[in-house]
Amino acid sequence: MSQGGSKNGGVIIFSKVSENKSKLSLRLEYEPEGAVEKTGDMVGVVSRRVEGDLQRFKDFIESHGQETGAWRGKVA
Repeated sequence: MSQGGSKNGGVIIFSKVSENKSKLSLRLEYEPEGAVEKTGDMVGVVSRRVEGDLQRFKDFIESHGQETGAWRGKVA
């Protein structure tokens, strides 16, 4: 759920594919407000931004090469 601005929400699911490979699935719901946001949404600005953010996240994770030692629990 958004904290401000346009209404949005979603879910990310991480699935283990193999010992060294994971799959990330994203579902994002977004309600553009105003003419500028609606036009941007129609021409794919939001989709390209999300795809770019996901690619940067992938690059960041893969650049570390190993776990950080951070928390390994489950989110309920």
